[in-house]
Amino acid sequence: MKKHFLFLASVTFILTTISTALGQSHAFLWDPTTGIRDLGTLGGDSFATAVSDNGIVVGSYIPTDGRIYYHGFIWTEATGMVDIGVPGGGDSTTAEVFCTGVNSAGNVVGYGRQVDGRQVAFFWSPTNGFTTLGDISSRSDNGNTAYAINELDQVTGNLIVDQHGSIYHAYLWSPGMVQPRDLGTVDGGQGNSGLAINNHTKIVGISFALGQPPEPMNWTKKLGMSLIGMVPGTVFSQAYAINDAGQVVGLDETGTSDLAFYTAPGTGLRFLKGLGGNSTSARAINGNGVIVGFASDTTDATHAVMWATSTSAPVIFSTAAGNALGINNLGQIVGQGYFPQ
Repeated sequence: MKKHFLFLASVTFILTTISTALGQSHAFLWDPTTGIRDLGTLGGDSFATAVSDNGIVVGSYIPTDGRIYYHGFIWTEATGMVDIGVPGGGDSTTAEVFCTGVNSAGNVVGYGRQVDGRQVAFFWSPTNGFTTLGDISSRSDNGNTAYAINELDQVTGNLIVDQHGSIYHAYLWSPGMVQPRDLGTVDGGQGNSGLAINNHTKIVGISFALGQPPEPMNWTKKLGMSLIGMVPGTVFSQAYAINDAGQVVGLDETGTSDLAFYTAPGTGLRFLKGLGGNSTSARAINGNGVIVGFASDTTDATHAVMWATSTSAPVIFSTAAGNALGINNLGQIVGQGYFPQ
């Protein structure tokens, strides 16, 4: 099971595409009242992945030393952009940090490659710094990651569960737990990853089974793990986000196009409207059901978009933004876009 999850692969692809064509791209914060704001960078290109309900932003940037690797940042109105450091301490071009989630307490999750080359999932707090989760991998895959955190400080992602480092499972962890809880697999499944968690401890993500296309999964304390379902002809699908109402959004690949999907309790799977191109992806949904992501138009240009509902046409909320990756309950959106230097 060597396939990398598309969570950050697609982000860096779009970032590189825009940077090559237009120059440096930066993390942004968009507000329904004030519009888009360039959050800047601590080096080269940057992107924001998540925003809390009180406006704390996290993401990653490329340091300016001539090599392409990433360090993580946290941004607040009071402090601006601050590097959170490296799990295990130290600093070098072998150490990378991706910040993937943040809550209103300012606690951050993500994954990083330490100075010694080992990859870890981490929980970071403003007072205590880094806590690493689960076993440590020396492999160059995504075996140990933390992708999401809720307001209860519950964390999910994936951790390696076999001696060879080739199989990983979704987990549930919170401060005070001695070990993360392995969430197991769906019947017949080989591995999986938790990509999002809501405040009712419901987790969504992706499940892998031998000989089957990867598909979106759902986990609850009461029912355990199950598959969300996908349409015939799908070659790859995963759920990216879930809100407290149980509404889920994600990505479905058919082999010829990338489609954004939506589902909810009592509602079947439906695809969101696009901009006429072959690529659409839904990356986040807030408590009001507003969805954000990106879509390509008929010229194959990619735009950050917002869907007011699951049946609405997408809206390009800023011509500067190339990809929207997070939204909070205030309607503030973060992602990555191009800003003239």
